[in-house]
Amino acid sequence: MYSFFTTPFLLGMDFATLTCVMMFYSFIGWFYESTVFSLVEQGKFMNRGCFIGPYLPIYSVAGILNLYLLSDVTSPFKIVLISSLSVCAVEYFTSWALEKIFHARYWDYSYFPLNINGRISVVSGLFFGFAILILIKLFHPFTMAMMGKIPERARVILAIIFWLVFLVDAVFTVIGMCNLNRKCKEIYDAIDGMVENGFDKINNKAEYLNRFAIVEKSKSIVVHMKGINKKFVGLETRILEAFPDFHSYSYSEITDKMKAIIYRKKKSQSEEMVEPEAVEGQSTEEAK
Repeated sequence: MYSFFTTPFLLGMDFATLTCVMMFYSFIGWFYESTVFSLVEQGKFMNRGCFIGPYLPIYSVAGILNLYLLSDVTSPFKIVLISSLSVCAVEYFTSWALEKIFHARYWDYSYFPLNINGRISVVSGLFFGFAILILIKLFHPFTMAMMGKIPERARVILAIIFWLVFLVDAVFTVIGMCNLNRKCKEIYDAIDGMVENGFDKINNKAEYLNRFAIVEKSKSIVVHMKGINKKFVGLETRILEAFPDFHSYSYSEITDKMKAIIYRKKKSQSEEMVEPEAVEGQSTEEAK
């Protein structure tokens, strides 16, 4: 087992070193989200991690992925461009997976310009692209120099502790998320039941409420509006009948549905006219 942690694994790092580096970058991501980003967005410090512990694994995954993808790239422009795209891909997939598994959205870029489904945005992508540039050029070399000062045995012990803590945390986090979804459903069902019960009580007093003048007046207004609406529907129907090839590029689905309704109505009317004639012919034959 010891050799598993000390054998070169990725980017010249053994598994123990890689684990320590990823945990460190996860902590840096959590620290940024809980301080700088929280102050900008919420005006206060807050725990932005989905786990119990102080780490956000998506930061370490995005960081290590880009260190691997850009290991031979030296141009700052290419680094920012490629890392922006790769971080957006990681964010989009993670957001989609969390939503499918836990039926919840854990971040939302809908208020950012040029966003896609609120999962990613060009602004956040470029920000993380420049962050990866700083990581590759400055932060990662410094981190590796610090890791080189930690004895190998100590790195292995730290890696084992990190994995045990993370796995236990992950189990409790998943249980917590599932319980949260269940509790949200229970609260929703309880509120829905209270609303329905309230409407049932109101409906029991419907006869009393119908006596109010405002209700009577409202009923007459609704009847009047239905009459006006019927006239407009008749006008729209005549236009569509007069111009059967009419097509709206902005509302094509609506006009197509209206045409289908008109066709079904005409067909129904023609069938109703044919049936009496058939019955009358049959009666004449029987009389003979």
